[in-house]
Amino acid sequence: MSALLELVKETPPEDRKAVAEYLKPYLLPPQKKEAEEKWVGVEELRPFIPGNKSKEWIKMFILHAYPETRKWSTEPYPGKGRTVKVNLPVAKKWIFNHTDEIDWNQSFPR
Repeated sequence: MSALLELVKETPPEDRKAVAEYLKPYLLPPQKKEAEEKWVGVEELRPFIPGNKSKEWIKMFILHAYPETRKWSTEPYPGKGRTVKVNLPVAKKWIFNHTDEIDWNQSFPR
């Protein structure tokens, strides 16, 4: 490493700038992702939903009704033996931003 530093010191200033740009990704600490992924079941999402809504209500009136939820959830009705997963940090943020759009008083069809 010290040999590399000596070579860089001996280079002209305009070349040093190019070397610095080239080495920048290796010298800077890794950037943290904006929102870490944490995939959980619908039950873990329930405490962050306004009102006391059931898992089935969340699947029908949020996950199934809004196609953009596929970015942070799996298929709301995946079939027998498969669970629905949601990316909890992204889901909480999306629900907070769309609270006014969702009809929280909807009831199941008969």
